[in-house]
Amino acid sequence: MAQFQTDNSHKAFIITLGGFAATEKASTFVDDLKKEVSKIDVKNYSLIVDSSDLRTFKPEILPVLEKSYALYMSLGFKKILMVTPKRVTPRLQLKRIAKKVNFTGEFINSLQAGLELSR
Repeated sequence: MAQFQTDNSHKAFIITLGGFAATEKASTFVDDLKKEVSKIDVKNYSLIVDSSDLRTFKPEILPVLEKSYALYMSLGFKKILMVTPKRVTPRLQLKRIAKKVNFTGEFINSLQAGLELSR
């Protein structure tokens, strides 16, 4: 499940992800994300993806994650900051996918660190 939040004081658009990712929710996520992003001037904002509470991904969701990374990079944000999952397995999965798709963002340890970097 994803939640979207715009933090105008930090010039950050925050996506909070938690629990297990599901392939059937992916298209809804993309539509909702594009709708929310259209409300801000992305070139002046950083994207912070808070995935600290994500759990291990099933193999069938990994291609969806690759597409998500590509989507994040295509949106035109000033910076892309990914909060590293607390659990080891999803952390390794996300970093492996990032390497595979030549992710141009940065992995960080906390949402607070992302807010500080987004200014």
